[in-house]
Amino acid sequence: MVTFMEIFSNGLYYLLEILKWLILARVLLSWLPMAGIRLDSRHPAVQLLYRVTEPIMRPLQPFSRVGMMDLSPLIAFFIISFLQNVLRGYSIKQTIALAIVLVVAFSVHEFSHAWVAYRLGDPTAKNLGRLTLDPRKHLDVLGSVMVLAVGFGWAKPVPVNPYNLRNGPKAGMAIVSAAGPLSNLGLAILAAIPVRLGLIEPVFFSRFFPNPAEIISVFIYLNIVLVFFNLLPIAPLDGFKVLGGVLPYPASQSFLKLEPYGPLILVLLIFLGGSLFNTLIIAPTNLVMKLLV
Repeated sequence: MVTFMEIFSNGLYYLLEILKWLILARVLLSWLPMAGIRLDSRHPAVQLLYRVTEPIMRPLQPFSRVGMMDLSPLIAFFIISFLQNVLRGYSIKQTIALAIVLVVAFSVHEFSHAWVAYRLGDPTAKNLGRLTLDPRKHLDVLGSVMVLAVGFGWAKPVPVNPYNLRNGPKAGMAIVSAAGPLSNLGLAILAAIPVRLGLIEPVFFSRFFPNPAEIISVFIYLNIVLVFFNLLPIAPLDGFKVLGGVLPYPASQSFLKLEPYGPLILVLLIFLGGSLFNTLIIAPTNLVMKLLV
């Protein structure tokens, strides 16, 4: 027998799903002028779309800028997804495990960018106090919340002056950018060694607190996800600058012109990717996870 709470929960879940699609529609509208298509902003349908989505997006905008890019639609999508996960019984101990893991994974990732940049001749990150493993220097509050919400997020980008890099701005930035994902792969491999040797035991079982075996499992998995996610050749992810540095001229210059479209492509991938997102991120993550543990 279906209870009132189940009906209410399911109804709220699908209302949130509709809201996600409306946010996507707003993103697409904002990008239509770049395709030479202009819509009358006074049209009743456009006005209704903005009235419905504005309450969730406006509070996020002051905290959602990465350089010139506004990531508020992506963040709104994550928040709604988190609420949907709560309605579906999202695990509390999974959130605790993610919180523990992200402190290490994000800090090492950003430190690796800073360290490689410094070794290649750019002291910018060091001068700004980013050449450290101190998570307080690297963690972004909103980006960390997103990881806890849906397993994806970001840290504070490490500032790099590409013209200081001794390998040149093109190759130098490719090396610096690749350092972050490679550091996460290294962390996953190191954490998998004691698992393969049978040295990690659950110790205890709890509905609310993760045991050591669960934390290590999440640690390995999240770091592998960070590898594949960050290597996507989409701005502002690391893979964009890696591919831009590897491609020969003039192909690299043509590719780098796609940078302004990166956030939209990323939003579309997360909103509409479905099987593509699974193929690019989840499937290879599961494969590497099996190989390691």
